[in-house]
Amino acid sequence: MGSTTTDRASFFDGLAAEFLQHYTRGPRFIAVTGVAGADLPAAADALAEALRASGQEAERTHATAHVTPDGLRSDVVTPFRTASPEGILVVDGPGLLGETLRGFWNFSVWIEHDPERDADWSFVATGRKDPLGAPREVASVLFDDADPERPRRLFADSC
Repeated sequence: MGSTTTDRASFFDGLAAEFLQHYTRGPRFIAVTGVAGADLPAAADALAEALRASGQEAERTHATAHVTPDGLRSDVVTPFRTASPEGILVVDGPGLLGETLRGFWNFSVWIEHDPERDADWSFVATGRKDPLGAPREVASVLFDDADPERPRRLFADSC
C-alpha cells in the first residue's frame, strides 16, 4: 500500500478537487467513515470546509452506528435533496460503507488510524487477508489520520 503525506489544508483541498472533478452538479453525497480510532467528524468538517472554499454549498451531518437505509433515506437524503438541489452533504459515521448503505454515496472516504504502519505496508505485500474487507475495497479514498496535521493518503492497489 503506497502512501502520500501532505499538510492538512492541502490534503483536504486535494480531496475536494478530486471529488469536484467527477461530481459537478445535483445533490451530492459524501460518506466519511473508518476504523474506530479515526477522527471521523474532524475529517468530515475539514472536507466540507475545503468544498466551501472552492465555492460549493456544503453541509455536514452525522449518522449513528445504527442508521438503517430507510432511516438514512427519510431523515437525511430526501430532506437534503429537497432543500439543496445543487449542494453537497458530507456525512460522517461508523458503518457507512456497509453493504446496505454504500449505494447512497457519490464519493466515500475511509480513514485508517495506525501510528505504527509502515508506509509501504499492504495486505497484498504481506499476503494477509484484510479483516475489514469490503469497506476498504469500495471507498473512493483511503487515508491515515494518525498524524492529524499531516494526513497520509493510502493506495490499496497492488501496483
